[in-house]
Amino acid sequence: MARVQEIRPKTDAGVYTVVTRTSTYLLDFTEMTLLRAPGVGGTDDEDWTVSRLRRDSEDIPLLGVKSCRLGESAQFWVRAADDPEVRTWRITTPVVSIEKIG
Repeated sequence: MARVQEIRPKTDAGVYTVVTRTSTYLLDFTEMTLLRAPGVGGTDDEDWTVSRLRRDSEDIPLLGVKSCRLGESAQFWVRAADDPEVRTWRITTPVVSIEKIG
C-alpha cells in the first residue's frame, strides 16, 4: 500500500481508497467502479455532516476522475447504475488521505 497525494484524471489502473471528512471511497480502475461507505473513516469534527446518497455501499459504474487531491473536494464522474444513459458527478467533502492498495 502506498499513500499518494492525488489520483490523476487519466488514471486507468489500480485500486485506491480515498478517505474524506465524512466517508471512504473505494475506486477500482480495473473494474471501473466506485463504492462509497458513508461515515467510515474521516474525522469526528462536528462541523461535517454525513449525507446519505443513493447507492451508498454499492458498486456504481465509474467513468473517470475530474480531480482527487489531498485537502480538496474530489470529483468523480459516474453512471447511474439503474439507467446507463444518466451520468452525474459525485463531489466529496475534503480528502483526508489517498492510498493505492492494488
